[in-house]
Amino acid sequence: MYKTQKIEEIELLQELQEGNAIAFQKLYNNYFALLYLHATRKLQDREAAKDIVHDLFTSIWQNRYTLSIQGEISAYLYSAIRYRVIDYIAKEQSKTNYLASLPPITAHHTGDTDHSLREKLLQEQIEHVLDKLSPRVREVFELSRKHYLSHKDIAKRLNLSEHSVRSYMKEALRLLRSKLGSLLWIGLLFFCKNF
Repeated sequence: MYKTQKIEEIELLQELQEGNAIAFQKLYNNYFALLYLHATRKLQDREAAKDIVHDLFTSIWQNRYTLSIQGEISAYLYSAIRYRVIDYIAKEQSKTNYLASLPPITAHHTGDTDHSLREKLLQEQIEHVLDKLSPRVREVFELSRKHYLSHKDIAKRLNLSEHSVRSYMKEALRLLRSKLGSLLWIGLLFFCKNF
């Protein structure tokens, strides 16, 4: 029985080295589940175990013509999996140590900086468009958006009719909409928040 199994393994290996895909499939079917269970027990991570076993079989297929296995195929495969598991654990440990060494605020700080920069650029765009408004229209717009005054309060303060205030606001918003498009409403939120 043992002798027959050894002869089958030798033939399987020879066929594999000749590039026989059926021999490779047979090898895969015979050993995948056992190697997967072995790797899963060691790693306690099914996905990582599956990746490692697939990687081993991919490597065997890619190197099939130069593959040199002394002794039993099963011993070779278990040994190969053991080394890959050890390598995986070492890499994961190294990754964990590296991440632990990073200051915790780095990612948050970068995000804040990026957000602040975009907000500043958007404010500059709004200011640039507002500079194109007539002084009276800009004054009405700023009283409405920066100081949160109603049309009635602006009309009183500037000695204008409410209809004039509405017209000035429409003019300002039309120009902003044409220059900033969809950024307008986001920009106005930032603009108003910061003044």
